[in-house]
Amino acid sequence: MSLFLRVYFNAVFGALGGLLGWALFGVFFDPQAPFSVVGWLLRGLVIGGSIGYFVVSVEAIRDRALVRFSTLASYGLVLGGLGGAIGMLVGEQVNTIVVGWVGADREGSFLFLLGSMIARGLGWTFLGLAVGMSEGIAARSLGRFSYGAIGGTIGGFVGGALIALFFTLARRADPNASMLIPGALGLVILGACIGSLLALVTTVFQPASVKVLRGWQEGREYPLDKPEVLLGRDEHADIALFRDMRIQKKHAYVRRENNRFLLVNNDAPADYTRVNGNPVANFVELADGDEIQLGQVKLRFQLRQAQNRQRRRR
Repeated sequence: MSLFLRVYFNAVFGALGGLLGWALFGVFFDPQAPFSVVGWLLRGLVIGGSIGYFVVSVEAIRDRALVRFSTLASYGLVLGGLGGAIGMLVGEQVNTIVVGWVGADREGSFLFLLGSMIARGLGWTFLGLAVGMSEGIAARSLGRFSYGAIGGTIGGFVGGALIALFFTLARRADPNASMLIPGALGLVILGACIGSLLALVTTVFQPASVKVLRGWQEGREYPLDKPEVLLGRDEHADIALFRDMRIQKKHAYVRRENNRFLLVNNDAPADYTRVNGNPVANFVELADGDEIQLGQVKLRFQLRQAQNRQRRRR
């Protein structure tokens, strides 16, 4: 269920980013304006920045962590904007080449449609790549950077290809109709594809996670995809555990050493830092299924390899 929820939230916020990009695009730009490099760069900047702003900051929004939100949103806005600018320009140039190769008089052909889908898909891969990388950069996680880049790139290509398909079908249905609504739906689809596929890839390949069994954000899963993950009430914490004053601001870390995961007490009371009911004064190695208790909050440690073995046995 947690995988579904993460993909769902990322898709929703990505779609909202696409909708915002469309709204800003309509306010500041004339869709019928002739091609210019600066104009298309600015259009891509607005669309990419809007999608990146929402997708990268979705975890902080769910945690209601304002300080962390501002950091993540800034990364998403800047890097997403750059990726969108490059993607818009590349997509337009590749599409122009495809039209010249296939021939404008064959616009209704399958070959033209396929070429247009590939061109737009390739263009928007830059936006997906930038959004995926920005999430890893903001989290300072090499794993999230690499898997986010893969997921974002796939999402950008799929979303871009669907935009081209959607526009082509809309034109065929009514060549004289306004492209206003199809444009909005196309960018919503693009944002949803980038957000959902980014979340899917990073979640599937995360080495381990912790799931909240009791307390703030009950049922939520957090990835352990960086060398050291901070747990506590600090707004900058990777796993924010608010509302329990027994938990320190920087209560504990989950540290990865080779293939081992250690729960490290960060000078918090041992009675409020337990694994399987046993107090932890310094550190303890975690095994799949271990129950971690910080204050009154309970979490379960989950290894991806162990979960995969259980699925194969079934």
